[in-house]
Amino acid sequence: MRSRSRKSGRAGKRSPRSSQGGIRRRTARRLATRGRRHRRSQARRGGALQPAIIRGQCAKARNGGLAAGLTARQEPEPADELQQLQRLWHSYCLATGGAASKSAYLACMKAFIEGYFAATGTPAPNWVLLPTNQAVAAVVMAMNEEESMASMIQQLERLPLHEIVVVVNGSTDTTASKVRESGKAVLIHYAGALGHDVGRAVGARTTVSDIVLFVDADIPVAAEQLLPFIEAVAGGTDMVLNNLSSYMGNFSGRDEVMMMKEFVNRSVNRPDLTVNSLTAVPHALSRKAIEAIGAAQLAVPPKAQAIALRYGLKVGTASMVDVIRHNRMRPGNVGMGNHVARLIVGDHLEALEWMMKAGNARLQYADVVRDRKSAGRGG
Repeated sequence: MRSRSRKSGRAGKRSPRSSQGGIRRRTARRLATRGRRHRRSQARRGGALQPAIIRGQCAKARNGGLAAGLTARQEPEPADELQQLQRLWHSYCLATGGAASKSAYLACMKAFIEGYFAATGTPAPNWVLLPTNQAVAAVVMAMNEEESMASMIQQLERLPLHEIVVVVNGSTDTTASKVRESGKAVLIHYAGALGHDVGRAVGARTTVSDIVLFVDADIPVAAEQLLPFIEAVAGGTDMVLNNLSSYMGNFSGRDEVMMMKEFVNRSVNRPDLTVNSLTAVPHALSRKAIEAIGAAQLAVPPKAQAIALRYGLKVGTASMVDVIRHNRMRPGNVGMGNHVARLIVGDHLEALEWMMKAGNARLQYADVVRDRKSAGRGG
């Protein structure tokens, strides 16, 4: 039986254009069906949730916050309301399972805060609660950052942190004064410059918290962006790096810093880490990692990363915070072969030297071909 043309109604063969259109429509329908199945599957596995499910979870969280707020009204005013709210949020999450997915966490947490302050009759502050009850600290490195220092501290103060340690060194501006304006930050002030990353070692040595975040004052990071780093450490990762893999690009377009970072990771059999290094902020460490590595080793971040891997600590990535485009341009960090790039390359060479002395001199690149004994003395 011959087909009938839809346009003319006349009997005859389909035109090539009509056939191709039908194929395209059927393909589109198949892809749409697959997409719906994939989204449903993700929801069942705790991935992205349907908006209606998230709204339901948020309503439940708001009611939980409302109940907590009504109870809090009957009690004496806490010394630190943010810390109290963090404890209440954690108790709520334990009792209810919290948000069923990462995609719903922020929305449910905000709803809980809104419910709590609706009960107390005061406007809800822009706080960000943590997905853990472990003590969390932040270490901030700063040198001549008067323009961004207040903004960085403001973001950290939105979190229920147990410690905010700011290491100001070599500043000739009002950076230290900006830190003193905070009611929560602890200032460690050195008149002279300590050099790159030494502030990390100083700050880490000062903290006592279970989880320690490291940030630079020249790149203010929103509190929400720091949550994945905290969550990853709370979940068992000892060293959580900023995931900058998306900036790799083709090999021909990489600079010497990216090449060296990737080579070090491949040399310790961690190609999955690509160009990710402890050199980049933000990152987070567990107390276990700081004690195993030694706070002093954090002054050379790639070496500290190598030590962590050598000692069997769990190293991974959490999220991407764009610190490349937002990095402040200075005379020493612009152009090929600049001072900072040379310093970072040297740091990674130092990490390689440590690894070769601590283990195999050839690292992962074993020589299984040569009979060196037959080559004679010195082979």
